[in-house]
Amino acid sequence: MTTENEDSALVNFDDDQADDLDELLNPDRFRDAVLYGTDWTVRTLLDQIEVGNIDLSPSFQRRDAWSPKNKSRFIESVALQLPIPQIVLAERQDQRGSYIVLDGKQRLLTLAQFAGNLPDDHALWEQSKKTGPFKISGLKILKNFNGKTYLDVSNDADLLKYKTQFDNHTIRSALIRNWPDEDYLYEVFIRLNTGSARLSPQELRQAMKPGPFTEFLNERSGSSRVLKDILGLSGPDFRMRDVDLLLRLIAFASKLAWYKGNLKPFLDQVHEYFNANWTTEQGFVYSLTDDLEAALDFLITAFGDAKRVGRRWADGHFEGPVNRAVLDVQVATAMDPSVRKAVLSKHLDIESEFIKLSEDRSDFSQAVTGTTKSITAIRLRYQAWQAALEQVIGHPVHLPELPNA
Repeated sequence: MTTENEDSALVNFDDDQADDLDELLNPDRFRDAVLYGTDWTVRTLLDQIEVGNIDLSPSFQRRDAWSPKNKSRFIESVALQLPIPQIVLAERQDQRGSYIVLDGKQRLLTLAQFAGNLPDDHALWEQSKKTGPFKISGLKILKNFNGKTYLDVSNDADLLKYKTQFDNHTIRSALIRNWPDEDYLYEVFIRLNTGSARLSPQELRQAMKPGPFTEFLNERSGSSRVLKDILGLSGPDFRMRDVDLLLRLIAFASKLAWYKGNLKPFLDQVHEYFNANWTTEQGFVYSLTDDLEAALDFLITAFGDAKRVGRRWADGHFEGPVNRAVLDVQVATAMDPSVRKAVLSKHLDIESEFIKLSEDRSDFSQAVTGTTKSITAIRLRYQAWQAALEQVIGHPVHLPELPNA
């Protein structure tokens, strides 16, 4: 779980702006989508969750973000009938009346954990029953709620009016129907969070592209010690940026030749490919991920600190946020045995060479700054780092097949 004091590496990737610079959507496509608002009571929302019409998957619950204090304060706000930010739902195109959550997952999960009447076979129950019913704590206004579950509140005559207020409190819900494609939802998804903590596109992929590879990414990234070290995490990232990063590393290591200059469709394509071909590709993906983690471990040792790996060198220091463009090339070359051998034999100081390249070649620095997703920028940074290492070790350095310029 990410905490408020988590390392600054996760505040933003410093090449974040590359994620939402895809071509502008044709405004005519916005005409077909239907967006309307409705006021649903808390009990109605819980009913929808309980029957599975609003999907809060176990994989999302394992990335539960809010602390018990924040959950308790939210429940108190509902019981006091204070205004609650709206949630945003998109109706599934293959099932009318069933919804994908675009905004408000933590609020809905908190409601379900406190007051959900989940059947024994509900997908959320297996995870929830491990911790038992949620108990309120730390409240300053409704102090009599502290230490109580929803059932306790329901059975307390003095608190019954607050239970009624809780159940009947309305939460504004924006519903999107007849959306044209996933890119439309992605655009809505990004704009909903402009000016707040950036959301990973992987959150939308998890909802839109279920499958065995999707589950693999979620499980493997959440349990990966080395990804946590690189990103400064103490547990799985509730914004799924660790999942997003693992997908990118796998995609760039195995399918970079598919890249056409637009990052999101490329990652979507790779994601869909491995979901559809998991039976034949599972062994390859597991082996590749082992190699990627070994390369990250090697880089941490070679640079002396996980907080230096995948960071830009500028103005005499390594910057704080992870730069995925830097990490791409560092990992690619760290997977080459000749590079690892040269470092282990003290023939190559990989940190010094990276600093030297960053200081001596302004075009390399530009290729890992700002809009980093063009094919030209990708080819330049891979080839510049490859050439710098080859000059020192005197051997060819292997790279994944690069996209055509």
